[in-house]
Amino acid sequence: MRNKYALLLAAMAALSAPGAGAESTSDILSRIEAETLVLKAREKQLEIQSSIVSKQNEIAVKQSMTTAITQPVVVGDPLIRAIEGMGGKMYATLQLSDGSVVDVQQGDVLASGMKIVAISAREVVALSKDSRRVRLGAYAQQNNGFNPGFPGAGLSLPAPQLRSVAR
Repeated sequence: MRNKYALLLAAMAALSAPGAGAESTSDILSRIEAETLVLKAREKQLEIQSSIVSKQNEIAVKQSMTTAITQPVVVGDPLIRAIEGMGGKMYATLQLSDGSVVDVQQGDVLASGMKIVAISAREVVALSKDSRRVRLGAYAQQNNGFNPGFPGAGLSLPAPQLRSVAR
């Protein structure tokens, strides 16, 4: 509604201006309408450019997350032994490269200079000394061979009875 009044006022001002008699009212309104269409097209162009930048940012964030998730475990980085806690109060138990075990929470700095920046139910993310985000790997217990006390898979059968042969 304001645009119509603004157009009407602009047309009246143009008619009252000296030398305006040479340009007709319909010419003035046509010119104003053309300028309005150009402005609307520019607005639409800016909206599309903004959308493109937003999508590019989303893609960049997903690519950086994928890179962080798929990066290999570096020898010497701490390993996750356990993660516990609820909500925003999460703790992680880490095993350091020297074999020691330490409990950390977000914001703690390790002796190696790594800073714990995020702990969630499934991952611990640290910031290395060179400001690189590192997703810590999980601790995997080493299997040192056969353990006869460990139950095997499937059903266990009773040991066969040895019969003594009487002669």
